[in-house]
Amino acid sequence: MKKKNKGSMPVIIYSKDDLHSIRQCVLDNAGKIKYELPFINALCADMPVKKISKIKCNANISLISMDAEVSKLPIETAPILTGPLPLAGKKNAKNKKLRKSVFSGSLCGEGVTIAIIDTGIAPHYDVIKPSNRIVAFKDFINNSMVPYDDDGHGTHVAGLAAGNGYLFGGTPIVETVREMFPDTCCSMVCMGTAPKAGIAALKALDYEGNGNTSDILAAMQWVADNHQTYNIRVLNLSLGIDAASFDMDGDGMSDMTDPLILGVNALFNMGITIVVAAGNSGPKAGSITSPGTSPCVITVGSINSDGEVPDFSSRGPTATGAIKPDLLAPGMNILSLDAMTNKRYIRQSGTSMSAPSVAGAAACLHAANPKLTPTQVKEYLMRTAIPQAKVDRNAQGAGLLNL
Repeated sequence: MKKKNKGSMPVIIYSKDDLHSIRQCVLDNAGKIKYELPFINALCADMPVKKISKIKCNANISLISMDAEVSKLPIETAPILTGPLPLAGKKNAKNKKLRKSVFSGSLCGEGVTIAIIDTGIAPHYDVIKPSNRIVAFKDFINNSMVPYDDDGHGTHVAGLAAGNGYLFGGTPIVETVREMFPDTCCSMVCMGTAPKAGIAALKALDYEGNGNTSDILAAMQWVADNHQTYNIRVLNLSLGIDAASFDMDGDGMSDMTDPLILGVNALFNMGITIVVAAGNSGPKAGSITSPGTSPCVITVGSINSDGEVPDFSSRGPTATGAIKPDLLAPGMNILSLDAMTNKRYIRQSGTSMSAPSVAGAAACLHAANPKLTPTQVKEYLMRTAIPQAKVDRNAQGAGLLNL
């Protein structure tokens, strides 16, 4: 993490009009602009603490919030392969014909790009062979031009969304194993839910999995600027923060002023499906982290191999009383790509691991029907989800993702 300048504070400043109307105010008060974010009409800047009360009085400034630290959302790592684990939850045959045509066979997210804002991505064989599907890489931490992941979290997440099982022999071998061992295949082989999708990896978290809200928002701005170029239809955010962290005045933050929620809502309005980890602050009620509290996103909690929601998985309701999460996906000891070797797999746990499975499923739907809106994708995934018996709605939402 970068050190804050002495006597200054990193803030996010929102304009009532356009950015030009507040840019000069920031500069006139010795502020240093870090990012301009036209997609939410805001500037990220380091401001002298003694100047903040002054610029608050500017008629063109609508709000100032903290540029708070955001973190990845895993809870543990197992660096070696363990024995097979049973598939989480119970499956049913609802919409089986449509699901088979969308989530298997020739589609598999082909032609669609999933943007992943995380710790970066390593050139693991399952994403670069037989052809390189890392279609874009942008580093907001160290400005590297070459894809890398010095933490490993982003690579693990990418594998669950779009890994193709290359090291296992690719799709034919993976599908054969799935047919032979339907209840244990997810622990024997590793392939994402959209194994033909492209990946736009945006590194906004550092080597420890931490980053500033401003870097996350800058990555969102990149998605806003480039989503048509790369056909980015899905964004995965396996990260989160307590919305109270943005509050400068102690008067409470609402979803209307939460910078991450403003960001995801803006991308949603551009036609991008956003999938967000629910958070690992459970089992208490009301523990969903931002931006998972937004009604525009698909918020994903975790389920274990016994069909139970583990204690770590955050629960709703949101501050407005809305039921969250929206869906569950496996999140305990999940096998995916190892960034350290590019030729191995590791297990991690957390809602970070649950979200990308849903992001891949969303990419498959967009590939099958490019005219689908984010709202329609969310409705389909929730309508076909599998409710888990004796699990509270604010722990499971509509139930387990049904592929």
